Amino acid sequence: MSWEVIDKHRSEARKTKFDILIWGPSTTDDQLFSVRDKIKTYLNSLGHSAKFSEDLINEGMNKAAPDPIIDEFFHADAAHIIIVLYRSRGTQTEFDRILKYEKFARKTLIFVEEYLWEKLQSSLSKSSWTNSVCSMKIISQFDGDLLINFISEYLDKLQFSEYLIKLELSLLSKRN
Repeated sequence: MSWEVIDKHRSEARKTKFDILIWGPSTTDDQLFSVRDKIKTYLNSLGHSAKFSEDLINEGMNKAAPDPIIDEFFHADAAHIIIVLYRSRGTQTEFDRILKYEKFARKTLIFVEEYLWEKLQSSLSKSSWTNSVCSMKIISQFDGDLLINFISEYLDKLQFSEYLIKLELSLLSKRN
């Protein structure tokens, strides 16, 4: 097997596109919102469909559900990947109410700053955080470029995994 064949498969894998939901502080935290927006812009530039929950509520729904958490359950269900920039009360609520379900947690990548992680370890929700099946990345600070690097590595693995599944199914269907 030549390296060119491997490169060809990796290139094919990168064609896999995902619907990605990005949760994090809204415009009330300008610094972190700009990081969140930078991530969304980057993912969309790769051909993925990256959205905030607030984008989805404003797109094609005449009105939001009576409880915003219901909207977010639907958003989480529709997304292939959920990225969380943990800092606000809203992201804690999303973790407590939605990401406690394995179906959603397994497709979630959470970024938590070290100082908040330490606080979470002494909070009532410690066991929820410690036992979560979400992918967690403890970071020193929210640096957009650094987060994009982590997200790119995460996506590469998921894209290759999805590609291998499709390749295997294709090979199996040809045998039958």
